Amino acid sequence: MTSFKIYSLLLVKNEADIIRESLLAAAEWSDKVIVMDNGSEDGTWEIVQQLALTNPRIVPFMQYKGAFHIGLRAKAFKAFRHEMSSKDWWCVRLDADEFFRDNPREFLAKLPKRYSVVKKQSTDYVLTHEDVEAGFLTGDFAKDRDFIVHYLPEKRKERRFMRHRSCLFWHASWRYPHPMGCTAPQCISVDHYQYRSPQQMQGRFSTRQQAKHDGCGSFLHENGTDWTDYLWTNQILEEQTSLMNNLSEQFAQSTDVLYQKRNTIKRIGQHFVVKSFALPSWWKRIIYSISPSKARRSFIYAQRLGSITPKPVAYKETRKAGILHESYYISRVSPCTHVLKEVIKNKEFPQRMRIFADFGRFTAALHEQGILHADYSMGNVLFEPSETDTCFQLVDLNRMRFKQRINCRKGCRNFERIDTDHEALSVMARAYAQARGYNEEECVRLVLKMRWRKHKK
Repeated sequence: MTSFKIYSLLLVKNEADIIRESLLAAAEWSDKVIVMDNGSEDGTWEIVQQLALTNPRIVPFMQYKGAFHIGLRAKAFKAFRHEMSSKDWWCVRLDADEFFRDNPREFLAKLPKRYSVVKKQSTDYVLTHEDVEAGFLTGDFAKDRDFIVHYLPEKRKERRFMRHRSCLFWHASWRYPHPMGCTAPQCISVDHYQYRSPQQMQGRFSTRQQAKHDGCGSFLHENGTDWTDYLWTNQILEEQTSLMNNLSEQFAQSTDVLYQKRNTIKRIGQHFVVKSFALPSWWKRIIYSISPSKARRSFIYAQRLGSITPKPVAYKETRKAGILHESYYISRVSPCTHVLKEVIKNKEFPQRMRIFADFGRFTAALHEQGILHADYSMGNVLFEPSETDTCFQLVDLNRMRFKQRINCRKGCRNFERIDTDHEALSVMARAYAQARGYNEEECVRLVLKMRWRKHKK
């Protein structure tokens, strides 16, 4: 019997379909499951209170009806930290839709003392259109669990456990307490049921969209326009599983090359695009062994960008002796069928100037959100024209910048790699200025000046 305590911090909202099973499972290995409710309206909080009457390990800590923010768990951490010692552990993030395959108490007991952080490795279950059409999902997880059988081939990793130390501090704007310490190389296995029924998916979508609208600072990866955007098809899921299991072989065999210079981009089947990054120099490979590779950065940034980039699928790395050897970024095929350089090079392209004006407004919208593409060239912008507007998507994402303060000069400089004629640049600049409320003539002057300097170099 292990002597340390585990305190689990659970934040819930509208999880009535799963909360009973989740709490009872967590109470088997937690000394306390400290529950915070963020304004549930479906009876979740009442179920928590009811279970607490018969299970003393379940602690209904508080109900918070304000807007969600990422540091809510810090409130529970501060309230209970005086009960913890240096031999104890926090489950700093217990989610109602996760069930541990490995017993956390046994896992942590075997962990060397030099490690202070443990990540989970999750099997992410999904629903398909065929699942929904079959009509066997009731909305009660206990009844539906055996019917939820499809899962994504890649395993997501995220921090879950942290050893308690007296120096830990958790600011309300932080996702986790700090300082973290060393992360264990072994991950603990989790089954993740974030999609469970049409009813639950609709509620989840609405809740997270509202939280994003309220400026919660989280859920940036939630980029669908409707809950059905998160449904798969059996065929695409099978193709993705096959691709992830045999990525190197399928990439080598594909002859559908979209781009080939230093890096290579190929289309695999009907639904996927794979970018293979060239093997970097030795010193960069060593750097990428301790910091995110280009493939990983591309995947992370794509999740943040949402619908303005092709839908991210996964990234994959292979290493030899811990050093990066191969890296791939996989996305879905873009609905945009043109590249910006087509309209730049072809002066007869239909509605050419309107597309440039739309591009100026698109760039302004990015900059207003603090998003800067540091490799903003005509080959890294996809587009699809329509009668009323132009849809744009960004690619080559490993040099994206977020939370930038982009003033007029910095914004105009972002056009410097758009290699086109003065008339087209002026149209872009005027549309950009109008969208951001800047002086049009000044923006035209700056854009042309920046482009001339870049061309001169």
